[in-house]
Amino acid sequence: MHRHFSQINTRLQQRELTRILAFGSSNTERFLPGMHWFDCLDLALRQRYGRVHRCINTGIGGNTTRDLLARFEEDAAFYQPHAVFITIGGNDCNPVKDISLTEFEENLHTLHQRFTAMQTAVIFQTYYAPNGDGSERYQRFYQFSDVVRRVAAQTDAALIDHLARWERLKARCPEVYLPLMRDAFHVTHRGNKVLGLDIARHFGLTLHTDLNFWAEALLVQEIMDTLEAETENN
Repeated sequence: MHRHFSQINTRLQQRELTRILAFGSSNTERFLPGMHWFDCLDLALRQRYGRVHRCINTGIGGNTTRDLLARFEEDAAFYQPHAVFITIGGNDCNPVKDISLTEFEENLHTLHQRFTAMQTAVIFQTYYAPNGDGSERYQRFYQFSDVVRRVAAQTDAALIDHLARWERLKARCPEVYLPLMRDAFHVTHRGNKVLGLDIARHFGLTLHTDLNFWAEALLVQEIMDTLEAETENN
């Protein structure tokens, strides 16, 4: 377990009020009915520790790292979060945004610096696997995802690498993957639950209180685990 997850767990165990921010684009914004991945984490924390945390979502669809930096004071620093999930890059990689890999990496470093200056634990996330068409944006997406991984490693920030798990599912079990997707770059509420279960697990948490409700997401998570194990053993 990365030290940032352990630190947040320790705060909650000690009954210290903990603010957790979700900062990103449409993958973060709450715009669909049904469970969102941030809802899943909220419930998992509530079930384990009670209501000693506040989940704050300031995701805005269409945002790039430039936008996150532009609204940092109002939508991030204002809340003085103890932890932040940064999930960004799906719009930066769009050629029409004219953001280079170098600028993207610099922006991620700047975001990390600004948050750590507030003593906020930074958790970077890669996206789920997009159901793209091989366009330039789709090709650049994977390069930008590698930058997220690199910046997380360079800064010793936490990283939840959804993309690696979802790519295996997409390639090996498309009949399982496709119902989780709303369109090429967004998940449904079903996909959100899978993301949420994986995020909660990074904190050592589970969401098994209603097995019927979580059954599909738990099954998908198990399939992903199996595919991951097979990859590591080969």
